[in-house]
Amino acid sequence: MTKKLTLASVQLTAGPTFPKDGVVRHLDYIAQAKKLSVDILVFPELSLTGYVLNERVPDVALRYNDDIITQIAKASEGITVTFSFIEEGEGVRYFNSAITVRDGRVLNLHRKINLVTYGLLDEGKHFASGEEVNAFAPGSIESQWSASTLICADHWNPLLLSLSALRGSNLLLAPIASALEAVGDSFSNPEGWQQNLGNTALTFGSYIVMSNWIGAQDNITFWGGSCIVSPKGKVLSTATDNECLITAVAEYSEVKQARYLLPTLRDLNPHHFVREFARKT
Repeated sequence: MTKKLTLASVQLTAGPTFPKDGVVRHLDYIAQAKKLSVDILVFPELSLTGYVLNERVPDVALRYNDDIITQIAKASEGITVTFSFIEEGEGVRYFNSAITVRDGRVLNLHRKINLVTYGLLDEGKHFASGEEVNAFAPGSIESQWSASTLICADHWNPLLLSLSALRGSNLLLAPIASALEAVGDSFSNPEGWQQNLGNTALTFGSYIVMSNWIGAQDNITFWGGSCIVSPKGKVLSTATDNECLITAVAEYSEVKQARYLLPTLRDLNPHHFVREFARKT
């Protein structure tokens, strides 16, 4: 993996499905991305099933080593793919998870930490919360690129974003499921996400690949807006108002310059967090 990467985000049409059907759509987009010489491809939150928050959760949950997951992993020869599913974890607990695969191998598994329990959403009723934020090499371990995955509301937690950067990430993968009505009438999710992603990219000097759903499902409407953002907070590519695949080129030199000009990570001292958390008064 070179100092230049072709990043891609898939924006999917909203609607529930079963993993055995969702995998077909994933394989089609992976094939498309390969033809475009994409290096890293990101699908939306819960991309294998649609954004499911109901009694179907146990029926569509998969172990991370399920044959369906393996099928997508085998298709990832020469391309890094992040997709999302309902994971059946230890003790038959269910997680909202995103997995990253390449060349048939699992590179990373992230379990959503900030479960949404406000507005019209109640993820805490269905899912257990994840606990870890990791950074991983999205390709060759000799590469300067380091990626981290945070799912939807995780991106609204400043501590998780800081942990991602402190782990060494310079490429943030953002599968989300954001709907217009989710928070409330007085809050604009499209405007909020635009500001959030721009501020995060600028603050930490990282590229961000965001992938969302588009269209109506049940009583909510997913607004799309999938995009790729530069380390200076500039939107490099954004999706149309339909199902599509978008791409943009990421250059490592942009990360170097952004982090030199605004050295947030240099001054982000983890020992300060440890000391403050341990302080009694």
